[in-house]
Amino acid sequence: MTDIDDEYEYEPEADEVAAPPRKTIYEVFNPEGSVGVACDRDGEIVGMHITDEAREGGDPWLAAEIVKLAKLAHMQSRVGLRKEMESKGTRPYTIDSFGLPTEAAYRALENETFGTRAH
Repeated sequence: MTDIDDEYEYEPEADEVAAPPRKTIYEVFNPEGSVGVACDRDGEIVGMHITDEAREGGDPWLAAEIVKLAKLAHMQSRVGLRKEMESKGTRPYTIDSFGLPTEAAYRALENETFGTRAH
């Protein structure tokens, strides 16, 4: 005798199919909004925004601005990873063992990087 469950292949309804994971992007712009850097979830740079005015600012200034923003965007992706781990119920000591920064640490670095320009 066969079980009816053995003969039936379950096919999920369209609304039951899990959506593919969304690609998380972290973007950081300088206070003027003239330069921006985007990092993915892994902290890799996936894009940049540079206005005409920023290009006219000179290569040394633009390079320094890009490096500052890249550091901030990378740190922001690490903060995102911390939040993701926390939302999944990972224990705090495990999260801390990865050396992931907090939102407060990110804000402190942002203020240190841009000082009075940040406001």
